Amino acid sequence: MTGRSVVITGAASPVGAACARRFAEAGDRLVLADADEAAGKAVEEALAETGASVTFVHADTSRRLDVHNVIAEALDANDRIDVLAHTVMDRFSAPFLETTEDDFDRIVGRNVRGAFLMNQAAAKQFVKQAENETAAGVIVNVGSVEAVTAAADHVAFATSQGGLHQLTKAVAMALSPHNVRVNAVGVGAVKGDMDEGVQPKRMRAATPLKRIGDPEEVASVIFFLASEEASYVTGQTIYVDGGRLAQLDPPEENKKPA
Repeated sequence: MTGRSVVITGAASPVGAACARRFAEAGDRLVLADADEAAGKAVEEALAETGASVTFVHADTSRRLDVHNVIAEALDANDRIDVLAHTVMDRFSAPFLETTEDDFDRIVGRNVRGAFLMNQAAAKQFVKQAENETAAGVIVNVGSVEAVTAAADHVAFATSQGGLHQLTKAVAMALSPHNVRVNAVGVGAVKGDMDEGVQPKRMRAATPLKRIGDPEEVASVIFFLASEEASYVTGQTIYVDGGRLAQLDPPEENKKPA
């Protein structure tokens, strides 16, 4: 068989679907997973029409059994796993004093527990493969710039993103003896992640490049980190954000009056 065996979670999201297209273009064999079964199958069918080798698994990656099923499907279809692109990112906004314990648990569960379970399950397979190979596997986690910044109404979400950022670094250290690389991509405003209206206008104004990013631009960075071109990169987060994190102060029009 030719091409790498690639698992993409959150494959129905704009970034996840763009990743699927990018890896498929390279001739890789894909196993896609998402909690949205209808949207995930639509991505699978669109790629299958292009001749891609692709299988979809309906899965909520915050559930251990679902994660087991994703890994089992990848091994059944392709006998191995070379890349995990974990793009699941559940956003949530609510005033801090109105955020419930259930809200917090759900967001942290989806974004941190899910990443932990998927990273660990893929890593166990990579370590098995490492016994006989030089390069055992690659993990790329996808998160948000809110691993670094924070918004008043995003307490649960920002907490989960900080957790994902640190999880990526710690897993990279744990797997480095097995020559498994682990990195993350932090995303700013991306098309498809928000409705057109006031918020995107503000995001464009607050972004030095003055535009919303394309999912394909994020997918290209994920593809790079999963490639041999990034063979000496591990434990890092690359931010694809149009310059937002580099900016000292937001534009005057985005500042709220005191």
